[in-house]
Amino acid sequence: MMKRFVCGLLVLSSFGCGSLWAADSFTGAWKLNVAKSTFAKGREVKEETVTIAEQGDNLMVTVKGAYVSGKAISIKYAMPAKGGPLSYTEGTPLAGAGATTVAKRVDANTLDGTTSMNGKQVGTTHTVVSADGKTITQTRSDTDESGKAMKTVVVFNRQ
Repeated sequence: MMKRFVCGLLVLSSFGCGSLWAADSFTGAWKLNVAKSTFAKGREVKEETVTIAEQGDNLMVTVKGAYVSGKAISIKYAMPAKGGPLSYTEGTPLAGAGATTVAKRVDANTLDGTTSMNGKQVGTTHTVVSADGKTITQTRSDTDESGKAMKTVVVFNRQ
């Protein structure tokens, strides 16, 4: 009887440890689904791939692609997995140089972000991994150079 109890505990504890070691739901390679995405005027994207990898307490994000205009997209940044300020190593937030972006982890499948310029909020993002883990939907609200509100919804499929 005791042997069966100990074996049961070992099996249960291995499931518990497995969930602690599970990869973040955002990690992996994601390809933009242009047909399911809607873009603010002037922000139309032709193609984009996002790769997210865990590195210590951070998610390392690499974005490569191209706007419809032909201009290349190349952005790299580190984001604390539990939320916090993003640290850009290549490219900048949409607001441009001098902008800061802070992410907030809502739950395992949801991230919210705010972008500020000179202490004034200029944009927000709401990013969700689907329950089946196959898609990411991100809603971005920001302003253009003239201060006009813009909204973009992008959908990515796991590769």
